[in-house]
Amino acid sequence: MSNKTLLLLMGFVAFLILVVGVIGVVAIAGGGGDDTNASTGGIPKATAKPKSSSGSGGGGICQGKSLIVPGNDPTSQLDPIQVADVDTSVYIYEIFSGLVTLDKDLKVQPDLAKSWEVSADGKMYTFTLRDNILFHDNRRVTAKDVKDSIERAADPKNASPTVKAYLGDIVGINDKFDGKAKEVSGVTVVDDKTVRIQLIEPADFFLAELTYPVSFVVDVQQIAKDPLNWTRKPNGTGPFKLAEFSPTQRIRLVKNDNFYLGAPKLDEVVFELGGGSISTRYENNELHIGFVPPQELASVKDGSSPLAKDYKPGNELAVFYITLNTKQPPFDDPKVRQALAMSIDKENINEVLLYGTQRVATSFAPPDMPGYDKSVRGYGYDPARAKQLLSESKYAGKMPRIVMNYGGSGGSSPDILVAIQKGWQDTLGVTVELQAVDPAAYLREQRRGTFQMLSDGWSADYPDLEDFTGKLFRSDSTLNLTKYVNAAVDALLQQARRETDRTKRNGLYAQAEQKILDDAPVIPLFWPVTHTLVKPCVKDYPIASMTIERYRTVDIDPKGN
Repeated sequence: MSNKTLLLLMGFVAFLILVVGVIGVVAIAGGGGDDTNASTGGIPKATAKPKSSSGSGGGGICQGKSLIVPGNDPTSQLDPIQVADVDTSVYIYEIFSGLVTLDKDLKVQPDLAKSWEVSADGKMYTFTLRDNILFHDNRRVTAKDVKDSIERAADPKNASPTVKAYLGDIVGINDKFDGKAKEVSGVTVVDDKTVRIQLIEPADFFLAELTYPVSFVVDVQQIAKDPLNWTRKPNGTGPFKLAEFSPTQRIRLVKNDNFYLGAPKLDEVVFELGGGSISTRYENNELHIGFVPPQELASVKDGSSPLAKDYKPGNELAVFYITLNTKQPPFDDPKVRQALAMSIDKENINEVLLYGTQRVATSFAPPDMPGYDKSVRGYGYDPARAKQLLSESKYAGKMPRIVMNYGGSGGSSPDILVAIQKGWQDTLGVTVELQAVDPAAYLREQRRGTFQMLSDGWSADYPDLEDFTGKLFRSDSTLNLTKYVNAAVDALLQQARRETDRTKRNGLYAQAEQKILDDAPVIPLFWPVTHTLVKPCVKDYPIASMTIERYRTVDIDPKGN
């Protein structure tokens, strides 16, 4: 969701045949706090008999209006103020909604709000709600529900890991979260259909920030009645309702007939959370959506594979990388960080292990990000220079124990991490241990900053460089999990936040990113590419470069084959 962030299971091949963001990347902020139900999204295993997937064998998959897609178990609760990972946000975007949203072209569009006005100084936003917005139980949504939802997000007892990062521009958010105020003073209910939001300072990206789930409307009345179990059947406002959640098996969403933008064309979306090879099940007509196995990509691209007609590639607004905790030895020495960065042969890993399916990251922000500057570059593969830097570091000849954590369930470590590990050993004589951490625990420890080194990743929350450079590297950001501090970078990022001229803003972010890459608190690895397969009978399925509300306009046409 990131943030949207991602949960780095770092099985890169698994990523290609699973869902966006599962290659080993977890959302950076983490979700669900220490909730014991985090692994099931706060929802117990369904006791009702699962609804069968319509026509799950043979050509029958294209009969009816049930879309069957691969999915992943949520890593955090199905609560918009707790979600910080891609796997969970996929469901959040369908069940809940906010004042504004991103369309498939990543442009901000009206959602619960039908319109808004911005004051001349850029610090006051007045939103007018639609007339026909209802919760799933048909209760009307008012401006008070918007304010109550934001107040809940800022309530310190709820410990939202994302509210300060994404709503901290609003006057009073930080004061309430820090226990200095009882109310968010910057959010005012004018009348039932009008809500006013005041910012601390102008923020050119504020509307885009509001598309992140932490600002989504929830039914605080439902939560008050059942605070521990409300996520079993959340009373959202989105185009789909949660009908079933059987952990490790399936999640089933059914259409909201009273959705304010029009009911979805599908009756339901069934996310299959297990069941074997996705590519095999796709070819057996058990899934509408699949992924090209890496070893078959060449034949799909050249048209010789029968799957070629179903192929829909897409570049992700995301980056996979290694995070180095700059407050822990030996990564408090920039020369050690730089030496490790120069000892990874990313081109070779991509060609040999990934069949050339990904894009080697030469910087942190991906090329598809508006404002991307190709002149910004991190360290390339340079073994000789890496050895020299390590010999000049304060840890030369006395390297402490180094552990890299990654999200996973144990067993053999992912091949990519093993290849990187071997490169460090062969080039520098540096031994790095690889340790898997349960995905939910990974998110918690990531937020607490207890790690030394992480296999990590970030997926765009909204299409703006602030979401990559500012969110992750400003020293006072709650999402700065590298503990990186650079006064010159802070000054550039603060100036960029206040700049309303897009060209100037982008230039400031480019300067800041170059300084960050020079200091190497992170080592960018790959910009992901999805190689998706879509059955011809599935119409209007968006290949979006980040997580958005996706399924409302999708349809199944039995004649599409």
